[in-house]
Amino acid sequence: MARKETYVSVDVETDGPIPGPCSMLSIGAAAYDERGELLGTFSANLETLEGAAGDEKTLAWWKTQPEAWAACRT
Repeated sequence: MARKETYVSVDVETDGPIPGPCSMLSIGAAAYDERGELLGTFSANLETLEGAAGDEKTLAWWKTQPEAWAACRT
């Protein structure tokens, strides 16, 4: 029996480039079969790390994306 391929695309949103001082805000994934048909999705918004402050430049960018910010924080 031929093995079927599954492809998974993953995306994360963060409040900066360095793990620890910055937090991962959300993660999402979508799985597709070898024909490109969507098999399923997953997404989760995450709590920020205790003591993490986020990156000043990244947080300034997020201020220009209020809808996306709201989506990854609720």
